[in-house]
Amino acid sequence: MSVIVIGVATESGVPIFSRKRGNNENIQFSTIASLHGINMFSKCHNLSVINSQVENGSILWKEYYKSVTLIGIVTGGLECDLELLLSCIHDVMIFCVGKKELENLKNIDQLKRDLRQCYPILDYLLESLDPNTVPTMTLVLDLIQSFLCPQAQHLQQVLDNYAEQVTGRWACLSIHGHLVATSTDFYELDPRESRLLLLLAAAQDGAPLRDTLVYLPYMSPDVAFRAVTCKLLADVYVLVVCGATPALSQIDEIVLQCWEGYAQIIKEAKLVHPRNFPGTIIFEPCVLGIFLVNVSQRRCVFSRHLQLSNQKGRGMSGAHRMDILRTFYVTSARDLAPELNFKEILDKDSDETIGKVSETYWCSEYHKCHAQRSANLLCCVLYAPTIPTHTMRLLTSQMLQEFLTNKDVHW
Repeated sequence: MSVIVIGVATESGVPIFSRKRGNNENIQFSTIASLHGINMFSKCHNLSVINSQVENGSILWKEYYKSVTLIGIVTGGLECDLELLLSCIHDVMIFCVGKKELENLKNIDQLKRDLRQCYPILDYLLESLDPNTVPTMTLVLDLIQSFLCPQAQHLQQVLDNYAEQVTGRWACLSIHGHLVATSTDFYELDPRESRLLLLLAAAQDGAPLRDTLVYLPYMSPDVAFRAVTCKLLADVYVLVVCGATPALSQIDEIVLQCWEGYAQIIKEAKLVHPRNFPGTIIFEPCVLGIFLVNVSQRRCVFSRHLQLSNQKGRGMSGAHRMDILRTFYVTSARDLAPELNFKEILDKDSDETIGKVSETYWCSEYHKCHAQRSANLLCCVLYAPTIPTHTMRLLTSQMLQEFLTNKDVHW
């Protein structure tokens, strides 16, 4: 499987960036020129190239502001998410340099340099389409990867206090790249903005304290905000979006005041990873993996380490289980939550039909998958192949009820 994304200046065809994942060679300049030439040739004839099917994959062109064209190439993977991938990459570009900079390409060389800071985030996004990698920061493109722990409610109160101290409104705490707790106002942001902030925190590369100017693609694409990321413990980061004051040195002192007494609580929360679910939730041995989605908050929780005894699934690696569940969600289970659909305009008839569906499943010789939605939660479960279908449905329903009622589950 391979995925390549290329950004070019629409008028000149000059490459702006190129990122790739998977078993593929570096793309040559002549190939980039040819791909861009196809798009320009079509425009000269008042036509638009939307996509092209190639052997075991597809190519997609998306133009933004008549100034930047993104070209995506996916082979042997989740081609159905390629358009969403390009849209997310467009958001990342705005996040780093602002909408005006993309609309008016006055200095392409400067834009190339400015976009280098977003390469780690771009790479995380590409990993979500590559089943050969084991992404830690992102699993699917349209959801915020999280984990659930009993300490989340307490940590939210600390976050609110911290955000108030630094005159910020939006703050989040991440552990191992997973969203654990948020400030009360965090969900005022568009879910894709929230996800970009989480990926920014994950991309800090061990820096103890960092100040970054970011543009929120939907709330403020032209005016930059200040995002301050602080490392609390190993793999634990707190991010807050605040104003020009206080100074970074003062924020360092505020971090110590607000968080020094909560190190033990954070360490207890860290113990939930990689299971990602509270220890009070017990799963049957036939459950090999689970993918839980909070539809309204666009958050998801994935686990392939369900048994507290660390018993491994027989005959199936953890990466394989993750890939099966991800593919099942993207190609089938996501239809149970039409509000997650990337398309702004859905076919009315199909939308009405999908809205009545509450469950779906796959069965094969080696595994079974079942997805069911209840209220705001969508649960996708990977089962051993020996489980009867009617038992599979019963267990999924029981797990959904547990997630809805368990007092240790805090989103």
